[in-house]
Amino acid sequence: MKKLIYSLPAPLFELFIVEFNGYGIEILARDENEVVFAVYAQDEELEGIKGAINEVFEELGAGSLILEEDIPEENWEEKWKENFKPIEIPPFIIIPEWEVYQGNELIPVKLKIGMAFGTGLHPTTQIMLSLIGEFVKKGDRVVDIGTGSGILAIAAAKLGAEVYAVDVQEEAVRECRENAWENEVDIKCERKSALEVQGDYDTVLANLQIDIFRETFDHISGLFRKYLIVSGIYRDKEKQELLKMAEKNNLKPVKELSKKEEGMEGEEWYGFVFTGKQVH
Repeated sequence: MKKLIYSLPAPLFELFIVEFNGYGIEILARDENEVVFAVYAQDEELEGIKGAINEVFEELGAGSLILEEDIPEENWEEKWKENFKPIEIPPFIIIPEWEVYQGNELIPVKLKIGMAFGTGLHPTTQIMLSLIGEFVKKGDRVVDIGTGSGILAIAAAKLGAEVYAVDVQEEAVRECRENAWENEVDIKCERKSALEVQGDYDTVLANLQIDIFRETFDHISGLFRKYLIVSGIYRDKEKQELLKMAEKNNLKPVKELSKKEEGMEGEEWYGFVFTGKQVH
């Protein structure tokens, strides 16, 4: 097990988080200028994770690896057991793989220890889960674009939807498949970009950053029959830009949610549900 410690300018940190769909990280230090954070990786996935992070740093034009150190395996597992507590996002509850949900009022979604991607903690993930619970129905055909850990795809499948999940990163595809297996749901997970997705779906899920929406929104907006559910939008400026994209494609917002990151100052993250077709 390796602990990778990175430094990134504070204004770029939220974009980094969204790029990895709630990447499982530990913030070590944070001020208005810099964020220092740690990423944990199994030895066999180390190079893949380092490469994926470096790709994002290149896109952002900043970011560096400060330190790489060995972590005893038993310490890693205990760390997750101490810090990863169940997260209630009705109608779902996110639990680590070692826990068994005893209740019956919420739908459990399990995530594996040591996963590289989303934990369900980021506001955009929570917004998406809330909207999925309201707008995805049993029997719907759903595509999750930029699936990350697969948490959104799994949530939709738990509601009885037929789900297809894609991500440009092979590591994310692997995590999606493993988490789907852990949750005993059938999800087709593939490596594919948003622009490569074809077909006709009831609902499209897209938790992406605004830069990706600029390139793909026109295409994504033509893939759904009922709803387009999106998040990854930070601050009012991005919100207004996304709404203009939707208007250009004759889409109408039917729901908006916003949320601030817990314990952090700053503006809000936004999520939307759009429709442009007849809802049956």
